[in-house]
Amino acid sequence: MMAKSASWLARTLTLVLALSLGLFAPTQANAISLTQSDVFNTSRVNRIELAIPDESAASLNNRNTAKNYVTATFKFTSNGLSIGPIDVGIRLKGSTSLDRLSGRPSFKVAFNWKLLKGNRFLGLKNLTLNAMSQDGSKLHEFGSYKLFNLMGVPAPRTGWSELRINGASRGLYLSLESVDDIFLNSKFRDVTQHLYEGVALNDLKPGNANGGENDGDYLVKEGWAARQDKADLQKLINAANYSSGSAWWTKLGTVMDRTSLLKFLAVENFIGHWDGYSGPLQNNHFLRSNILGKFTMLPWGADQTFGENRATRELLDDYFFPLDKSSAGFPWIQSSFKKETMPRGLLFTKCLAYKTCKVAYLNQLKAVSAKVTSAKFVTSMTSAATTISAYSAADVKAEQVRVNSWIVKQQARVKAVLKANGIR
Repeated sequence: MMAKSASWLARTLTLVLALSLGLFAPTQANAISLTQSDVFNTSRVNRIELAIPDESAASLNNRNTAKNYVTATFKFTSNGLSIGPIDVGIRLKGSTSLDRLSGRPSFKVAFNWKLLKGNRFLGLKNLTLNAMSQDGSKLHEFGSYKLFNLMGVPAPRTGWSELRINGASRGLYLSLESVDDIFLNSKFRDVTQHLYEGVALNDLKPGNANGGENDGDYLVKEGWAARQDKADLQKLINAANYSSGSAWWTKLGTVMDRTSLLKFLAVENFIGHWDGYSGPLQNNHFLRSNILGKFTMLPWGADQTFGENRATRELLDDYFFPLDKSSAGFPWIQSSFKKETMPRGLLFTKCLAYKTCKVAYLNQLKAVSAKVTSAKFVTSMTSAATTISAYSAADVKAEQVRVNSWIVKQQARVKAVLKANGIR
């Protein structure tokens, strides 16, 4: 009798805990076997269902309010098991890629929004759902973040989902791990002080440690409640602009993980991430500081990568930018800025100007190129293409073939740059 009571109590406590975290409805108790690994499983396509009431839909269809969180419900199904529907907050995501709800927008899903504070979905507070509208192959982010992680640079996990909104299918979406405190706690053993999000064209320039949590040239995504200043960012900016050469490299080492930075720069350049930090726009990236004020750079927004040239009408044409030059272009540079090239990220350009740093970067670039082969990276890209083939039209499949061909060409370009710089 005692054993039976203990067993009943354990089951009851498990159920109460799961319900208190908003994990599943009582009729779906079998879903307790699902984990985050199911959300970010790239060997299957899951299903996510959003039920959006009329009032919320009206807000999302208004460009002025599309990025304000509104009420919805969320249901997740993987391998025959379901969680939900559960209450969530959702908003639209994107700048140039922002689309109306009636189209194929990307979403931010908040499981702990407003009155839902403390709620989790399989331990997650947030989830990003990307429509991949700027990725003709649907493989760019999968491949980019996989390569960052293979090189030891903390990057989000990815998965595939068919998204349904109010019962209607919107096709294939990328389920992307959000970079928040849950992500940071899983990737770092030390305590995070701040997580900053970079804003395009601002870079680590003097004066850019300005503003508060949600304004200024760097936005604070985590850590503001505990420390409401940007003193750590100011120290990084001071070091980034300190002198040059050996003195600069030594000073930078006091406020940044230099090895991780070089790996980050090497992967960004290998995947052709012109919309990232080391590109001409100094865009999509995060800066994470620990309590000692030491920074690590983290990737984001890696959809326009692997040489897809969406600025031309020509199909399946490649785009490359230089791997070891302090300025570069991007597909829309002429129409946007009326010039051929622009200066790249400050840390990257100063690294190229100091031989010790440049050689170390090129050796990391060599390691990335080798990792692509040794880790059977192209094979994983092919496997991913097979997984999503039912959701891929003929033009998407053709672009997937071009991506794999581009990777081989990029490896040849890396080899040529290494040879030109005397690195075997």
